[in-house]
Amino acid sequence: MKVSMIQIHYIVKIATVMTAMKKMNGKIRRNMLMLNRVLNREEFELIKKILGSTQEGLKQSMETFLSTVYKDRVVSAPEYLIAFGDIPVGLVAHLDTVHTTPVKDLFYDKEQNVMWSPQGIGADDRAGVFAIVEILKRGLRPTIILTTDEEIGGVGASKLVEDIPEAPCKLNFLIELDRRGSEDCVFYDCDNPFFEDYIEDFGFITNWGSFSDISYIAPKWGMAAVNLSIGYEHEHSMSEILNISWMFNTIDKVCNILENVHEEDVFEY
Repeated sequence: MKVSMIQIHYIVKIATVMTAMKKMNGKIRRNMLMLNRVLNREEFELIKKILGSTQEGLKQSMETFLSTVYKDRVVSAPEYLIAFGDIPVGLVAHLDTVHTTPVKDLFYDKEQNVMWSPQGIGADDRAGVFAIVEILKRGLRPTIILTTDEEIGGVGASKLVEDIPEAPCKLNFLIELDRRGSEDCVFYDCDNPFFEDYIEDFGFITNWGSFSDISYIAPKWGMAAVNLSIGYEHEHSMSEILNISWMFNTIDKVCNILENVHEEDVFEY
């Protein structure tokens, strides 16, 4: 079949318009989700407890919580926790922070909707842990992976893939909640443009990063993975803050991903 230059012109034009519409829909979706969501009293007490825990104390609390939600589908090792869910997506967060002292004095400016602490708030990555609890409270059941000592070289994630060198259940891809900012999606060395487009369609913008736990887990298990913004800024410093609106926006977007994932949405590393 011969294709005329006019037909080619219109094909290219249609493709260009569809691409522009796709980008516009993404911007509209992002703008719709940018709501000024503040913490209620129960949420404040929960995040205060998470921020004020030692790594070991938080691991014990999360093991108890996950066992309540997932029953006998929880595996606990000194370096990590796994809870096996019904949704074929793994959510990842780490339990440690760079700070040597847990949060004692926590400040919350509801007008600016940000939190901070003179001890260093440690929202990297306690915000990710809070997000996972919030997602589970909404009734969704992805697989959960919590690691220790990410901040000193991904010790927990490294031990995880040493103990479990292959994916222990059906997982289409991994989402880590351990990135600064509001809309970033970081893929590290996972060069899968289809997965990148898929994640961006939920309202994220590709950025660059150096390392997180999925840098160990994704290539070993052979599946695509992304690290998403969870609302903190100025991490690894005493001036770190947590933007509550940004955190909840990512929680809402991740819930949207989990509610709409299909069996065929499988992405390789």
